[in-house]
Amino acid sequence: MSDLHSLPKDSNFHCFSFEGFPIHVKEYSRGLTETPLVFIGGAFQNINQIEKVSLALAKETWVIAIDTPGNGDTGVLPHNYGFDFICRAIHSAVKKLGIDVINLLGCSYGSIVAMRYAQMYLGVDKLILGSAMDRLPERLEYEFNLLLFLLEWNRMEDFADGFTNLLTNPAFRAENRLARLTADKLRHALLNASTGMKEQFKHNTMRILRHGQTDLSLMPDVDATVFTGEHDHFLPIEDNKRVAASFKRARFVALKDADHMFHVEQFRQTVETILDGLRGEREQLPLAA
Repeated sequence: MSDLHSLPKDSNFHCFSFEGFPIHVKEYSRGLTETPLVFIGGAFQNINQIEKVSLALAKETWVIAIDTPGNGDTGVLPHNYGFDFICRAIHSAVKKLGIDVINLLGCSYGSIVAMRYAQMYLGVDKLILGSAMDRLPERLEYEFNLLLFLLEWNRMEDFADGFTNLLTNPAFRAENRLARLTADKLRHALLNASTGMKEQFKHNTMRILRHGQTDLSLMPDVDATVFTGEHDHFLPIEDNKRVAASFKRARFVALKDADHMFHVEQFRQTVETILDGLRGEREQLPLAA
């Protein structure tokens, strides 16, 4: 991979509007490749929080990072607006940029959007999914509803503990210092979440509960890469393999020494896996014993 100490600084920010809701777009290394990589992060990952990954990817590809309506500084998108609406907003922004063909990267919450977008629109060349969610397991349905109640009751300590223990694996934290530090940072951010972030969490979570199921039998014939941390217990390896198996052309990668927070715990391995997906490299990394 290219030297991460000489990252590109050229970027361009756009604020578009779709049916009255803002969508924020930040481009890096425009024109470096013919096809841009559109990057949709997780529910708590706004453009600024994924910038380190975006900049690293932008050493080898044109990157378009997106804050969809209801994420980042775009405000709250009421949960009655489903993922199809978010996909239409993204498509509108892509067209305003004059782009017809994209590569698409979606992580966690963003994987729902990415899969739905690939079903709705032609012009997706390569699809890359980090910690893919095609449906909400019953255990997560219970946990998500509990988190919503804890927010409603303003029990922020319990909310922060509960969400941190979902996104980071306690058993892995016990043996991995970086995972432990990552969890501590996440918990601190949750405890100090603004009113706006709490509202976004509420509506984005309710959106998953109501609209989060994706029919894998309708996945298009695109080149797909699916990956997650080997210790991810939020969306485990088995769930990600099931998503990968729904594509005719797909590879699955388990990132060693990482859980759901793989972009922090294994930054370089995460970036290289994404770039491998763009290059079309099909070898599969071995799973941990």
